[in-house]
Amino acid sequence: MVRTRRAFLETLPLAIAALLPARLVLAQSPPSAQDFAGQLAVATMFGIESATLALQKSTSPAIKDYAHRLADDHARAASQLRRIVARRSDIALPDRPDGRHLDMIRDLGALQGEAFDKAYAAAQREAHRELAALLEAYARNGADPELKAFATETLPLVQDLSDKAGALTPRP
Repeated sequence: MVRTRRAFLETLPLAIAALLPARLVLAQSPPSAQDFAGQLAVATMFGIESATLALQKSTSPAIKDYAHRLADDHARAASQLRRIVARRSDIALPDRPDGRHLDMIRDLGALQGEAFDKAYAAAQREAHRELAALLEAYARNGADPELKAFATETLPLVQDLSDKAGALTPRP
């Protein structure tokens, strides 16, 4: 009985870790510099592309205002990241979003009116929660000093965008 209980208690942390969502684990252990830069590049591309869709499709002034700011802030972050990576040979940035983000862009592009506005707001809330977790993990525990400083500097901006995405209402 004691041996069974001890075995159970020894395996419990592994079982709990297996049940945690990926973003919670991500917040505790940062990715490599290459993976961080790649994930960040994809997130900025998604932000810019989805903002462009919002500017074309939305009828909500609040969403259009958010999309303008989002496009500007993500373009600035992408530019700063490219400047960091341009001086290095150990990191390559993707040239387009990954499949998951391309699917989200496609799905958003297929929507109109209020359905678009609701889906856009939800996508931005989730995307910025994920991005804030990525930046926070790297700012806290990242191995690359230059990228760590970038994550620390960019995190408040992303947290503000996340807060604003949470307050988006799909109708004017």
